[in-house]
Parts: sequence; structure tokens; C-alpha cells
Amino acid sequence: MVEPLLDNPRSLTAKVAAVLGGTAIERPQLTGFLNSEFDPFLNQLFAAGPVTPREAVEALEGRPPGAEKLSLVLMYGMTAATAGSAAAPQVEGEIVEVRSRKWLRAWHDVYCEVFGGDARGRQEWQRIYDALGPSGDRSLLLLLARVDGSPAATAGVYFEPDLAGLYCFTTRERMRGRGLASALVHTSHAAAQGRGIERALLQVTASRPANHPPTPP
Repeated sequence: MVEPLLDNPRSLTAKVAAVLGGTAIERPQLTGFLNSEFDPFLNQLFAAGPVTPREAVEALEGRPPGAEKLSLVLMYGMTAATAGSAAAPQVEGEIVEVRSRKWLRAWHDVYCEVFGGDARGRQEWQRIYDALGPSGDRSLLLLLARVDGSPAATAGVYFEPDLAGLYCFTTRERMRGRGLASALVHTSHAAAQGRGIERALLQVTASRPANHPPTPP
């Protein structure tokens, strides 16, 4: 990922560190923050040059448990204009903004199921959302897709003055193929447009061999 595309995730991770009391990582060619005992997404490392998996594992200091089994995952960063078709995609379900502890629990359950996360990280996400969500500085928006009232997919949007970062896009396997990811992207873009933000950055991981880039949702 080219350097400018790292600014938004760096900013988000630094904010999370301020909320959770995270530890800054300052090593040759490797910086970032350790923020969580349970959630790998909340621990972000940024390489300024070649870094071996062993060096990354050492920087993670065993957080979360199992970090010593670190595997290489290719991350793609895609930018897009938030302005687009005014019509929302037709989907079998609804998109709601997380505004209560109940819906945060549902959001986190889907997120953990898809990412293989640890349920103990929910309290960390609650602290993060209290500080950055609708009752905090409003820099973070969490979205939940529901199908027939059942939580099905998630997204997170981190707002900066000139860019919206899209993260944590997950869909339960049995709920895939319904256009939920596209609807979440549309809703994220609409929220950014509502704040006068014209560009969005979507982070996705490869779900196929590295020489075949993933299809954007």
C-alpha cells in the first residue's frame, strides 16, 4: 500500500491508542500501536521498508495470544469518490447505525464470527465507540446490516476532514450474495458526503491467491 493511503489507518489507530491507553511502537522501519490484548485489528503496525515476519511478531509482543503464528495477509487499499448514484442498492435487508450497547453487541458478534475474533474484545470496542462514536467526537460510525431482523454484516467508517476510511466489512457466510456489502459501502459513502467528504478509502484483504486481486464489494 502506498504511503498516503496509510495516513487514515494511522490516524484511527492513534485515536484508539489514546482511548485504550495503547503502547506506541517505534522501531527501525516499523511503527504503530499495540492497543488490545484480544483484537488483532486494533493492533496496527506500519512498515517503512522491508520487515520480516519475525520482526513483526516481536513488535506485537504476543498480543493478541497466537500472534507468534502470524501469517502474511495481503491488504489492498482502494480509493473512490463518495459522489455517485443517488439510488441505494436493492438488498434483502436494512442498514442501521449502531447507537446502543445492544446493537454494538450484535455488531461485534458478527465481526468476531467472520474474523475469528475474541468476544472479550467487546469491552474495548465499547470504550472506543463511547469516545469516537455518536456520543463522543463522532469520528467513527459503525453500521450493521440486518436480514429479517437478524444481524448479518458489519462496516466501520472513520472520518477525517478530507477522507473517510472504510474498515471492518464482514458478512456472515450464510448471508452472503445478498448485496449487503455493496449497501454498506453506499451507506458509508452517503455518510461521508453528508459531512462534505469527497473521497473514501476501502481496506480489503485478499481472499484468493495474491496474484489475483479481490473484487471490491
